[in-house]
Amino acid sequence: MPQLVRRPPQQPPHDAVARLLVHVPRGQQHLRRPALPPRDRRGERVSAAQPPLVSVVTGAAGGLGTAIVEQLLDRGDLVVAVDTSEGALDALVQRTGFGPDRLLALEADVASAADWQRVREAAVAEFGAPTVLVNNAGISPKHDGAKLLGVDIPLEEWNAVLDVNLTGPFLGIQELATGMAEAGFGRIVNMASLAARSGGLVAGVHYAATKTGLLGVTRSFARELAPSGITVNAVAPGRIDSGMAGMVSDQVNADYAARIPAGRLGTAEDIARTVRFLSDRDAGFITGATIDVNGGSHMQ
Repeated sequence: MPQLVRRPPQQPPHDAVARLLVHVPRGQQHLRRPALPPRDRRGERVSAAQPPLVSVVTGAAGGLGTAIVEQLLDRGDLVVAVDTSEGALDALVQRTGFGPDRLLALEADVASAADWQRVREAAVAEFGAPTVLVNNAGISPKHDGAKLLGVDIPLEEWNAVLDVNLTGPFLGIQELATGMAEAGFGRIVNMASLAARSGGLVAGVHYAATKTGLLGVTRSFARELAPSGITVNAVAPGRIDSGMAGMVSDQVNADYAARIPAGRLGTAEDIARTVRFLSDRDAGFITGATIDVNGGSHMQ
């Protein structure tokens, strides 16, 4: 990857600020400068009308992904929704009601570097270079509604989980970070898990290992990319009543909820609102952090 550097925003020259002719009550005309945007704490002009963020969301057609896409669309983002299921992507587009001027749905495999290149090129062609990346895609295999013990996990299954849950975010950051650095701005949010904090209670060893590894990826990239104006953070959901929770029995989820201090499972919206905050322009001083959203299941 080329060296990442921050490019300071360009300011218009002073002679580009026109003097406007305005009418005043006495019928006399005076030359008056237009009001300028306010300055931020660094003394730079802040535009009142910011361009929309261009956000790439993986695992976009699942329960969490759909809620995240909806939150970002509500904020005004131009969203590239990435998933492996064409049918689920079609359903997402129909659900949101947004057309191709706001929502681009792409079928792609996050474990493929070639697919990541295709995602970036499509995003640039449609909306411009992505400024937000939400690495939400993940898998957690079950067998008859339960995880396999670590000693029983086939190597093929182990590798498949690592490909999607850990290699996928790594490839996505590699592909999109350079464009963010050129803009001097970027927000990356990685979807970790409570399993990274306490080991897999319902999920397998491979899932817990990838989500723990993702925290290391988050902190390392946060340190490397901060000088380029890019933040990298993780969200660690607890048990969420969406997506993967449907892979086990209702009794398993009820028993789990009974152990949560908040007394309930989380919702997809609980997670999506956290992602919206971390990916916002105003979250520029938060990086390398892991935000636990688990109803008190894990406290530190």
